[in-house]
Amino acid sequence: MKDFRIEQETKGNIQIVRLTGSLDMYSFPRLETQLNTHLQQGHYAILLDCKDLDYIGSAGLGALIGFAKQAREKGGDVKLLNVPERIYKIIELLGFTKVLQVHTDESAALASFTAH
Repeated sequence: MKDFRIEQETKGNIQIVRLTGSLDMYSFPRLETQLNTHLQQGHYAILLDCKDLDYIGSAGLGALIGFAKQAREKGGDVKLLNVPERIYKIIELLGFTKVLQVHTDESAALASFTAH
């Protein structure tokens, strides 16, 4: 299993957070800190690129919904990009696809932040 890594990129007013490895109860606090920092700095449009994610725990997913809710209260959102099929199935099974938008194309995901 790969070490958990977080890489940052900004496109316009959208923060792209690229995740690598396993997002579990040990690594999630690092992502939580990163997301809290974005929200505190007024960055409410956050796209999590999950292409290189091996695993995500249900507690982490639940917390992502909380971050999405906070961002939406400020006119933004937290959206997922390039979710591996095995992880997508878990997200779908838990009903989280009703709450978190999942995209397969980065440009479409970025455009979705401005489309209302």
